Amino acid sequence: MPRFSILIPALLLGACTYHTSRSSIVVVTDAKSVVENCASLGGIDGQDSSQAIMPLDKTRDSVVARLKIAGAERGGTHVLASAADIKWKGPDTKGTVYKCNP
Repeated sequence: MPRFSILIPALLLGACTYHTSRSSIVVVTDAKSVVENCASLGGIDGQDSSQAIMPLDKTRDSVVARLKIAGAERGGTHVLASAADIKWKGPDTKGTVYKCNP
């Protein structure tokens, strides 16, 4: 029976989102002024089916993490998204990826 106590948490962690070193440097913001001089790389979505069962604060964290990962995969440095607002209550999980020069 001890094997099941290890297996169940491992299965639950499979639904989590993990940052890479590339995605951890992507900035998610809701301020248009931050990205106004940056090149737009296109739209992305941070939606995931497991979010329907998560509390709202965890859903926001998941959306932001997914936006960072998708932004990094596109080669971006910033993502403009309403989910960046700490008062975000959903349902909008979309964002736009930008490449900003340092």
